[in-house]
Amino acid sequence: MRTDRQWMNVRLRDGYLTYEFEAGIEEFVDFAQRHPELMGGTKIRCPCNDRKCQNRSFQELDTVRFHLAKNGFVKDYYVWYKHGETVVQQTSNQNVQRNVESDVGIEYAQPNNACQAMLMDAIGPSFNPNVIEDISNPTVQELYEMLKASKQEVWPCNPYGHSKLSAVARLLNLKAKHHFSERCFDDICQFLSEVLPENNVMTDSFYSIKKLMQGLGLPVENIHCCINGCMIYWGEDNELISCKFCNHPRYKRHHGSNRQKKKNVPHKKMYYFPLTPRLQRLYASKATTNDMRWHKEHNTEEGVMRHCLESPAWKHFDQIHPSFVAKSRNVRLGLCIDGFQPFDQTGQQYSSWPVIVTPYNLPTWMCMKDEYMFLFIIVPGPRNPKEKLDVFLQPLIAKLKHLWEVGVQTYDVSNKQKLPDVSSTYVDYK
Repeated sequence: MRTDRQWMNVRLRDGYLTYEFEAGIEEFVDFAQRHPELMGGTKIRCPCNDRKCQNRSFQELDTVRFHLAKNGFVKDYYVWYKHGETVVQQTSNQNVQRNVESDVGIEYAQPNNACQAMLMDAIGPSFNPNVIEDISNPTVQELYEMLKASKQEVWPCNPYGHSKLSAVARLLNLKAKHHFSERCFDDICQFLSEVLPENNVMTDSFYSIKKLMQGLGLPVENIHCCINGCMIYWGEDNELISCKFCNHPRYKRHHGSNRQKKKNVPHKKMYYFPLTPRLQRLYASKATTNDMRWHKEHNTEEGVMRHCLESPAWKHFDQIHPSFVAKSRNVRLGLCIDGFQPFDQTGQQYSSWPVIVTPYNLPTWMCMKDEYMFLFIIVPGPRNPKEKLDVFLQPLIAKLKHLWEVGVQTYDVSNKQKLPDVSSTYVDYK
């Protein structure tokens, strides 16, 4: 138990809430707000001892304060790891907790801030920060640049201990939250670099921040399509230069001189975000790995349906696929497709169709949140694909079939081991 948090055991004195406990609640709320990457929008996980909470549900800040005052903290939650605390100061007869990756022979101290934890989650267990690898590899070079930025203070002895990486991550979070334009973002970065002390290392543009953070990003593929939606140039058809159904050319015609030097531009293309690395990231992060087993460990209530696992379709699937059900870490997915007009204000008729996948392993208060609804395909417009929609789903369906038949080896950070082939299936289609 942390000696500086003994106040968590003394909530009431003579029937009244103690001053130390009230101050501790505010300390906890302030700490949780400093880690927006673990929040659900403006909400945080409620660590009160009520059976409906216990770090499983996200609540507004005032609700969390009330719950903690009424119910106290969940038992033995002296290290706020669900809210971003990674360095554990233990009792005098114990050493500082270390993260031992025994399966790959790596031992290193846990990161001293949430950004380092995020970075190590993204890199995976096979990366040893103490061993210098071949930095001529661009991917490896990006990882070392981010690792360096996570340890480099924005300026020496800044009061909040922000590193270069944590500062730019916070700025990107604000950009997404408040919809800054790139020009506005550049102006903010330039202004910050001017007002900070001269020895600051703050980046001064959106481009430089993207370049620094791209090692954390998940891959995206551009796949060329037939302008009429007959086919996509993917797999065995990747080398074709015209549609095998309507014979429409794949690329736009070049005009003017120097045609040989111009790059081929497709008439139409779609964006595909590979499924596997996004599912693996759920097990690589301490913020979600335990929740990915919720569907198996959750106690259902007879006659009440709060989650898909309590539906007849889910139970029927369990009966006919017992080997899949036996592994609690196998992933169940929901597939949702809908169209919208992104340019409705201009009067131009343009319909775009996003394909969204949701992991139903997660509890009810997580699986329907924006951050866990993964965009995997953007079907381009301008027309409604209608009956040709399945053409654009080919990469996703092929990956789902591969995961179902073969699976993929995945690292689970909760028990520090590589899982045997984790499989996936989708159980819902809307």
